[in-house]
Amino acid sequence: MMIKRIAIFGLTILTATTLVACGNPDTSTDKTPKTEETAKDKVSTTKTVDNIDMKIANLKLTESGDGKQDILQIEMNIQNNSTTPFAIGGGDFKLKTAKDKTIKVDPQASNFGDEIAAGKTLTGKAYFNLPKDTEKATLVYQPKDKAEAQWEVTIPEKE
Repeated sequence: MMIKRIAIFGLTILTATTLVACGNPDTSTDKTPKTEETAKDKVSTTKTVDNIDMKIANLKLTESGDGKQDILQIEMNIQNNSTTPFAIGGGDFKLKTAKDKTIKVDPQASNFGDEIAAGKTLTGKAYFNLPKDTEKATLVYQPKDKAEAQWEVTIPEKE
């Protein structure tokens, strides 16, 4: 009776070891972080216009209060490398969707805007109301008639 139990226990361990050793490892999780890092690196590229360095620091997507649209929060780091003060605000930025729709900042939101002293940095947020199906867009710095800098943006998952 004892020999049967030892034999069954031994076969169970052998079977479990064989199944684990011959299993197929899940490699899909290994690839996902690399893709996200690449997308983040592309977004965080610094653009320089007239000695002013501009960089997207963070993207955050939430649902609007009525649930009809999404709100994209874009956090910007702007460094004034010139010798004179520089004024900039969320209204200087626009978002162009893949469907060639231009979206201006939400005027009701608390968008950034200030004068940056020479050698100083401003960190601020701009808010855009997006259609729910938006996956990609282009953030455009356009203080006047002509676009001066652009970033390709992949819209993140909602938090």
